[in-house]
Amino acid sequence: MYSGAVQFDTIKFGDVAIHSAGSGPPVVLLHANGGSHHDFDGVIDSLAKHATVYAVDWPGHGGSGVTTEPGACAFADLLPRVLESLGCGPCTLIGNSVGGFAAIRTAARHPHLVSNLVLVNPGGFTPRWPTTFLACRLFGWNRFSPFAMRLLPRLYLRRRTTNVDQIRAALTIASQSKARAQTFAKVWRSFTDKNHSASPDAMNVDVPVLLVWGTHDPVLPWLIDGRRARKSFRHAEVVKLQCGHQAFAELTDQFMGSLREFLGWKEEVPS
Repeated sequence: MYSGAVQFDTIKFGDVAIHSAGSGPPVVLLHANGGSHHDFDGVIDSLAKHATVYAVDWPGHGGSGVTTEPGACAFADLLPRVLESLGCGPCTLIGNSVGGFAAIRTAARHPHLVSNLVLVNPGGFTPRWPTTFLACRLFGWNRFSPFAMRLLPRLYLRRRTTNVDQIRAALTIASQSKARAQTFAKVWRSFTDKNHSASPDAMNVDVPVLLVWGTHDPVLPWLIDGRRARKSFRHAEVVKLQCGHQAFAELTDQFMGSLREFLGWKEEVPS
């Protein structure tokens, strides 16, 4: 899928595939449910000019093996062990959706592993309303999940870019795999777990936080989830962008501009 200039090296932590590129301070990319490290293809070239990038495939996604019990809290428990295995911390974590939830929990409970948090529409701030449980049960229904894998990215990725088209196509292909569809469903069901709450951990985060929210995201809307996230952090720089669930794929230049300013990276000069 990726056709940029940067070449990935792939390492394994157990069955977890970690794709690395570039040189410099470590930056770890954490994708959403159903996706893979390729979700970040639109920004990899830019990131690798400033950092050593480690793009993780969650269990049951991308190049990683399928686990029997994937879920939001399971991924959050796994992440510190993945970071320890890299041996290069502390790291900047860039987490989207369930990847953002895992990043928040890791920063709060394992602060020595994290230098900065960049959160793109992170999960874990949705109110525990009856409608929330109904949606998670529907998308977590094994018979419905293949359709949900194809439908949801067409709803929550609101701007058409090459990267967005690739993400949608990859999810369509993944939906044809029974194992991938069941993983997708299990992760959705895990969102109803009482421990899937980011607010208590967010209050204990003591590293710089950049909260990037696509305000046109119908799954994690700014007016509900975004505002709850903003209030949960003691200190966070907030950037709202006119896009959906994945600003790095939808508004790449604006996302990278905010990221460079937050991390103090120099602006790239066209060659």
